Amino acid sequence: MEALKIGRIFGIDIRIHWSWLAIFFLLLWWLAEGFYDAVDAYSHWSATERWLASGITTILFFVSILLHELSHSLVARRLGLPVHSITLFIFGGVSSLTQEPDSPGQEFKMAIVGPLTSFALGIIAAAIALGFWANGSDDTVPGAIAAYLAFINIAVGIFNMLPGYPLDGGRVLRASLWARTDSMLRATRWASRVGTIIAFGLMALGVVSALAGNWLGGVWFIVIGWFLRNTSEQAYQQLLYRNTLEGGKVGEIVDSNSEGAPPDIPLSELVDQYILGRGQRCVPVVVESNLLGLITMGDLRRIPLDEWPATSAFRAMTPREQLHTIASDDDLTTALELMAANDVHQLPVIDGYDFLGFVTRADLIRRIQVKAELAGLRD
Repeated sequence: MEALKIGRIFGIDIRIHWSWLAIFFLLLWWLAEGFYDAVDAYSHWSATERWLASGITTILFFVSILLHELSHSLVARRLGLPVHSITLFIFGGVSSLTQEPDSPGQEFKMAIVGPLTSFALGIIAAAIALGFWANGSDDTVPGAIAAYLAFINIAVGIFNMLPGYPLDGGRVLRASLWARTDSMLRATRWASRVGTIIAFGLMALGVVSALAGNWLGGVWFIVIGWFLRNTSEQAYQQLLYRNTLEGGKVGEIVDSNSEGAPPDIPLSELVDQYILGRGQRCVPVVVESNLLGLITMGDLRRIPLDEWPATSAFRAMTPREQLHTIASDDDLTTALELMAANDVHQLPVIDGYDFLGFVTRADLIRRIQVKAELAGLRD
């Protein structure tokens, strides 16, 4: 299930992932049946008051998360980095930037503004809660909501300042290391390792909490630690791929060994000559140098075996108009992103109307491995 667009603020699409719905209703239930029900100061509340307070608190909490992410996005745009969307999901939110910061200063400004926003929201909520407390009405629904929002926003700010990439604190750490080493990749590697250490620490804390009887809190720490570990490693790998492929062109690694089949060849002959005979899992259908379409294993599965002798490649192929293609002068990073976005393992390379061959995911990974090994030798 893709993220659902729910609105647009300052030209930035606001989306919610399906996992956000799960944590929304879980927090709503926990506040109503757990937190507000367990606190002595709120014991006189009716069930209606508990659920009303829980609903308002949950909504305002996610508004706070949205403001946290929006602060990242607005600073990024002010620094000249395009931001298309913000997605809220189970662990908070993420701003979709189409490029990395150009300098440690940009990274620091973008990272630090999020926790500062959470701290500011927490201080505002605390001031409101103190106002209710001074008037002796801290046990009312508004006073309780303000007190909880003060606590949770400050907690979010503190958590995000943990120096583990890709948390905001990890990005601040990366900015500092980047400024010292003048290498974004090396700084990301170190910050990512710190993130992994913190992730294992959170998981260990979760185990201890669960063994002490706090099952819900323990499981939550374990899940957060697991998520942080995965995202930390993935963020570094993505940057490594992007850096090692940067500057390379598709034409440098295009595989031009695939033989094209004529459009009128029967599928039975195409399988014998091209798939079995030449070992091609994907057969381009061409006229002269013009690509008409592709015959893949999926195309073959759609045609009954006994109809292969009477079915031409032209009738069975996936037409060129339905294919994801790329040009030889496109960047290798563009090819990798296109494959990942569409879950394909190869792209036809076409200049104008001329079919040049394929660029495959295996070719890209091989180039990444070779360049990474060379970089290691230089280090």
